[in-house]
Amino acid sequence: MSAGQIFNWAWMTGWTLLVLPPSIAFLRGWAPAWLRRRATPRMVRARGAGGLLLWVSAVSSASFQLSGAFAGDWYPVRLLAGPGAVLAGITLVVVTDLAERRRRRVPLTGAQ
Repeated sequence: MSAGQIFNWAWMTGWTLLVLPPSIAFLRGWAPAWLRRRATPRMVRARGAGGLLLWVSAVSSASFQLSGAFAGDWYPVRLLAGPGAVLAGITLVVVTDLAERRRRRVPLTGAQ
């Protein structure tokens, strides 16, 4: 086993242990008290989905390297699973955060 393979296995294990459990918990609506005070349930679920997309991106990039799927036929799949998933996860969280901020905005009374 080479150093690159050991790194890829450690990378997948680390992401699976550190990111996957909180993402699943957030998708189910479970969150620590400090997060529940700051975010609505919709935002907690969106952060869980964003974390799940980031996990898919990290694990898929390492698994593609381990399997040797660098051929041109796999390029669209690698592109969607890598940078595409990262951008989708970040976009999901940012759009939901902006929507929550807009929803919480209270109009000024007396301003005409």
